[in-house]
Amino acid sequence: MTTGRTSALLDQADAARFDDDGGAPTRLQVAPAGMRPEPAAGGALRLSLAPAHGRGSFDGAWWPRTWHLASELPALVAALSATGETPSRMSVNGDIWTDIPHLLPRPARPPLRISWFRALDPHTVTLSSGNRRRVFLLVIPPDAAPEGGEEVLQMAATGRLSGPSGQILRHAGATPPPE
Repeated sequence: MTTGRTSALLDQADAARFDDDGGAPTRLQVAPAGMRPEPAAGGALRLSLAPAHGRGSFDGAWWPRTWHLASELPALVAALSATGETPSRMSVNGDIWTDIPHLLPRPARPPLRISWFRALDPHTVTLSSGNRRRVFLLVIPPDAAPEGGEEVLQMAATGRLSGPSGQILRHAGATPPPE
């Protein structure tokens, strides 16, 4: 559903920053200035990390409550920092997320740089920090069936997330209900 979304043409500066993905998107979905999303609420952060990195396709799973990245991101970054992962860059799919900030300010740290690409899997976010390896998170759609979303989080906690994101989500029943 696209209620509350508008499209804005990229200017030259924005297009230049996306030139490394093989083709910069021509449109970006953003929330209108007067329609800021509510902060992510309704409980604890839904994040599950694999016990050992690199054993499956993903290092964990994240189940945001909305597709508004600016609302969801602070809790995710705080949780990752608490586990020793202190990302400095993040990449997301620009077609699925709205309200994508370019930078996320952080106390006593440089801001997190956020880039978006059309070529990135919509159900994947990547985070990296300097010379450390990248963290790949499977993104469970906010409107996923509760049982399916919980199953994917449990799979991530045991390190059993391997394969394409769509296949994992379908197998677990975590795809959004048909409209």
